[in-house]
Amino acid sequence: MTEITAHFRIVTPLFLGGADNKTEAELRPASVKGALRFWWRALQWGKGVTDVGELKKKEDDLFGSSEKGQSRVTLCLSNSKTEHNIVAEKWSPASWQRYTGYGLRDNGERPYIKPGQSFAVCFDMRRCDDEQRKQLKKAIIAFGLLGGLGARSRKGWGSITLTSIDGGDYQCPDSQRKWLDAVKNMIGSTLPSLAPYSAFTKATLWNSGPQQDNASKAQGWLGSKYQTLVKGTAPKSDREQFGLPRGYNDARRASPLFLHIHQCPSGQALPTALWLPSDFLSNESTVPGNGDAAKTFVTQLCKG
Repeated sequence: MTEITAHFRIVTPLFLGGADNKTEAELRPASVKGALRFWWRALQWGKGVTDVGELKKKEDDLFGSSEKGQSRVTLCLSNSKTEHNIVAEKWSPASWQRYTGYGLRDNGERPYIKPGQSFAVCFDMRRCDDEQRKQLKKAIIAFGLLGGLGARSRKGWGSITLTSIDGGDYQCPDSQRKWLDAVKNMIGSTLPSLAPYSAFTKATLWNSGPQQDNASKAQGWLGSKYQTLVKGTAPKSDREQFGLPRGYNDARRASPLFLHIHQCPSGQALPTALWLPSDFLSNESTVPGNGDAAKTFVTQLCKG
């Protein structure tokens, strides 16, 4: 198929700034495309790509660049005029919201896109070859099973669920087991060794906690678990495995631990986590603490 339409649901409050970051929030095609590029890269390591130079060439050819020119795939959003709210209630300094949403409220009130709304993305892939189309579809599925948009999306805010693909055989997982199997099938059985960037490898872990009545409860359950995890990780230097900067280290590194809320067709929701490690920093090839706290968190998530 050279054209497909993917349907998504916004599952948790989505902090994605519009033209005026203080009074409005909006979905933009560039934001969706940026997220798809991330998941496309994560799936490419070991699948014909074994160095970052080759990866960049393939990415530029598919998504476009100043050197390569126009992208081979174009996308447009329908129903992107989603309703937004201004955060008015205050988060307690000790709350899981403040902990996982660090920085979201530093400058006072901030708009967000309300959860429960849906949007569709139409993809025109006529200029892509068959292999590129397969890669894009997998990236769409990865985004819809594990990803999000906007600020603090790795901490469960702005979680997105892929509900359906027109004309496709994709079915939105409706249980913990089906979500686990869907991620496994999307990643594939042959995985490479650790990559120099965030990618699916033999070190990747994913899991789901117990199914909750709704997305809000699932996010609260997962956020509270995460807050307890990080605060209980010692020594403090091992907390760098959850991302930088921290008070004692100004280096910047996105967290290898992704928190995500998947909403089932019934409206119930799964609190999920993904461990996607890579070489941590250029002068430090291992994740601090070997990532043991984060890995234990993911593997035991299903036990509640």
